[in-house]
Amino acid sequence: MKKILIILFFFNLLLGSSKVAIAIKTKGKVSLFSSKDKNKTLLKPGTPVNDRDKIMTEEDSFAVIMYLDDKSVIKMLSNSDLLIIGERSKKGISKSLDISYGKITANISKQKGKEFRIATPTSVASVKGTELAITSDPSSGDSFTLFEGLIEVTNSITGESMEVSQGETAVSTPQGSLEVGQTTTEDMEGFEEAEVEIPAQELRFEVEDSDGNIKEIIIRYR
Repeated sequence: MKKILIILFFFNLLLGSSKVAIAIKTKGKVSLFSSKDKNKTLLKPGTPVNDRDKIMTEEDSFAVIMYLDDKSVIKMLSNSDLLIIGERSKKGISKSLDISYGKITANISKQKGKEFRIATPTSVASVKGTELAITSDPSSGDSFTLFEGLIEVTNSITGESMEVSQGETAVSTPQGSLEVGQTTTEDMEGFEEAEVEIPAQELRFEVEDSDGNIKEIIIRYR
């Protein structure tokens, strides 16, 4: 996975903004549903993402989203539905992802004293810093495949929790079962497009601080 370098000027100005992430790459038809006015727009690279904005990818589409404070990267594959959550404080952004369905990969930077929460209709995963792939289907359940780090997965139906380590996959079902085993090639089917290259780019966008002043934010990444 490509390393991303992020440079933020006037980061403190973002504390007065609802912007928590930014789209850095898209392909195909990717829709953004604004949490403010519920309007639907086409998500493009450079589009800021606000707290509780929803993103949906259609067939043969994907989106790459980066949180602004710590460069945690989320990749949404085709036919996925994701709610981006970020609560701001002076220490950064408390992050959560609510996945309705689809395939997601996440490269989560180490969270300082916080957990990165990932929720589906069936499960909740607590993450402090890791790289993982998630498949979620409301009818059949979820799989959490861990490439690096450690997570805890809880089945929301029974409340049962298990830890998942590097090289393992947790399977959580709507019937309440939760199992952890060694990752197989079958667990990784459908994630080939997650290896998309992210070229070096510079993104610029404007934010309004709590005093109504407009400032420009510059993000350089590779």
